[in-house]
Amino acid sequence: MPRRLFHTLDGLRGLAAAAVVLCHTPVIFASTWYPAGGYLAVDLFFGLSGFVLADAYSARLDAGMALSSFMWKRVLRLWPLYALGLTISAMATALAIAMHYAPVSKLAPFLPSLFYIPWFGSSQELYPLNYPAWSLFYELAVNLVMAATWRKLSNRVLIGIVGLSALGLIATAHFYQSLNTGFIWPEAPGALARLGFSFFLGILLWRARPRLVAFKLGAWVPMVLLGLGLVIHPSFVPRGVQDLIEVFFLMPAIIWMGAATQPTGRSLTIFKALGAASYPLYTVHVPMLALLGAFAFHALHILPASVTSPQCLLILGGLLGFAWLLSELDTAFRGWLDRSLAVFRQPTAGTTAPPIQSSP
Repeated sequence: MPRRLFHTLDGLRGLAAAAVVLCHTPVIFASTWYPAGGYLAVDLFFGLSGFVLADAYSARLDAGMALSSFMWKRVLRLWPLYALGLTISAMATALAIAMHYAPVSKLAPFLPSLFYIPWFGSSQELYPLNYPAWSLFYELAVNLVMAATWRKLSNRVLIGIVGLSALGLIATAHFYQSLNTGFIWPEAPGALARLGFSFFLGILLWRARPRLVAFKLGAWVPMVLLGLGLVIHPSFVPRGVQDLIEVFFLMPAIIWMGAATQPTGRSLTIFKALGAASYPLYTVHVPMLALLGAFAFHALHILPASVTSPQCLLILGGLLGFAWLLSELDTAFRGWLDRSLAVFRQPTAGTTAPPIQSSP
């Protein structure tokens, strides 16, 4: 029986990635608008990852799929575009060094980062050359934990992990006044709480088996709810309280509705394109924004701070198109890489199922 494809979840992932881009544009283009809760897209990513990976790999893990085989598939899925974003950032940094705008030490994190090894420098950022990669580090770590302990992850154990992580989220929201944490080392407890809650709740949601008949809603309903959740921030609600409400209730509801609906017609084309662009957009948007800012300043003599919000939306549209093209190249490259390195891998139990169609 063919595995279901969750195209609404693909669209949700694409919208969330676009929100992350808008959150980071003020770093380069200081005067631009950004969604107040855009960082909660990461919590959605973690939840989607738990849901989709459980759907894609549960049968194979039950059949005894080797941990090494599972991790190879996850690294193969994530590494090429991650390495591309890191390399673009390193090239831009090397150019800045050549122009005496940055010290040579700025390139020191490149080699460790290329192998997913986080940096322990004075900036305290896990990945100074491409800081959104912090979530990919935690993503791979929790993937390893999931595969290694799969047969022990009963619903009771999952509920326990989610419950303890919820307490961690409450403490994080109280301490930081929001859940916008994780990309520097001192915030690691908050990152683990965000990861533990959303990822393992995603597995629980998958086990609850949301069905297409469960909701008489269109696929755009969870998309609109996600957009509102990432943008709206009433002044009378503390940011930390709103974050907790959204992560505890809104994000799980959106994942459930996304899994229980399917787009059709032109909407299907849009959702599939957004899903294809989501991961490339996430991995390359920071170095691309930095390059655009440098080009605007040095070549066009435009101050980055003078770039307006509508212009940033045009930049986002261009990045989405670029990311979609990268997704096509990435699919072909990963297929070639998998075939080229197959001689070094031994076949293992449970590895013959079709490849994952929708992934974080």
